[in-house]
Amino acid sequence: MFIEAKNIINNKAVTQSGQLLGRVIDFEIDTINQRVVKYYIQGDLIGFLKKPLIINADQVIEIKKDKLIIKDAVVFDVEYAK
Repeated sequence: MFIEAKNIINNKAVTQSGQLLGRVIDFEIDTINQRVVKYYIQGDLIGFLKKPLIINADQVIEIKKDKLIIKDAVVFDVEYAK
């Protein structure tokens, strides 16, 4: 299946377990190998002032028409890690 860039930008990014991470605001392409290597995810409006979450393409399990599904192990609670 082919998905155009305009259909990836602004899609939801969720984990396997359904946790909403935010929306895709950009992605990076390796022009030599012609593939997406990173996705940039922005959180909610309050998180808009923070740096975006960077997800490597190998962490994405599936790309659907309306969302990216990302491995659960990618995201953890920062407060818990302290």
